[in-house]
Amino acid sequence: MDKYYEFIYELEPNEEEKITDQFIKFGFNFFYIEEDVESSKTFLRLYVKKEEQIKDILDLLSMYGLKLLSKEITEESKWLEEWKKTINAFELIDGVWVNPFSDKKIEKPGIVLNIIPGSAFGTGLHSTTKLAAQLLRKVGCTGKDVIDVGTGSGILSILVKNFGANRVLALDNDSLAIEKAKETAILNDVNIEIRESDLLNTVEEHESFDILVSNIVAEVLIQLMKDPKFDKVLKEKAFIIFSGIIESKERSIIEQAKEVNLVLKDRTEDGSWIALLFQKKT
Repeated sequence: MDKYYEFIYELEPNEEEKITDQFIKFGFNFFYIEEDVESSKTFLRLYVKKEEQIKDILDLLSMYGLKLLSKEITEESKWLEEWKKTINAFELIDGVWVNPFSDKKIEKPGIVLNIIPGSAFGTGLHSTTKLAAQLLRKVGCTGKDVIDVGTGSGILSILVKNFGANRVLALDNDSLAIEKAKETAILNDVNIEIRESDLLNTVEEHESFDILVSNIVAEVLIQLMKDPKFDKVLKEKAFIIFSGIIESKERSIIEQAKEVNLVLKDRTEDGSWIALLFQKKT
């Protein structure tokens, strides 16, 4: 059984969204926030598996002056059970539901995405996933070949399969994410290709796609557009969906997109997060 370092902090009122956004920007998803009804206090619980991440995460939290209440080593199964008590199935976008309980089915009208407990952190529960999902529905996925760069839990790849996509290739550079994405694909009975890859380095010369979606931080999106394979993986008139962008980074994304012959087609936002839809120039 995997071991994790558990850190529990007390949050001040109205800090939940700010802390969540910072973790997503940092690329860290293993946390949840709970409220104690009796005391009216809010607590942040975070779980770190890689020791090399601990200092960076604790440095980030120290910037907000959060009070550390406890630190201990715990097993994955133990904290997942506690976390599951704090969540419910939810509607990601109209007609698309996320079921965070892998051990039970739910009946909802429309599409139900089943996710592995633990893989819901950040991704499926966050605005950036919602924005990407909205744009994927807008461009239409039926019969299309789709590549998902930085797939995380695999939720967007599984969604586009439910939207009728033909081939789906999901990439991530984190071996733990790859493992979870494979488990999630099996749970949803969908056929998607999942590879461990640093950006596009495992994509073959002959592989190209109608849609590229990437829900990662802006700095990595810029690296992605500079990847030598970026243009080659895009078919003529391919759509490109970038999510996970904050306002201060939007201009740099758009400027880099112009450099690689992408045309901005749409923009959507939710709170402090932005998603952009581009299309490849013919």
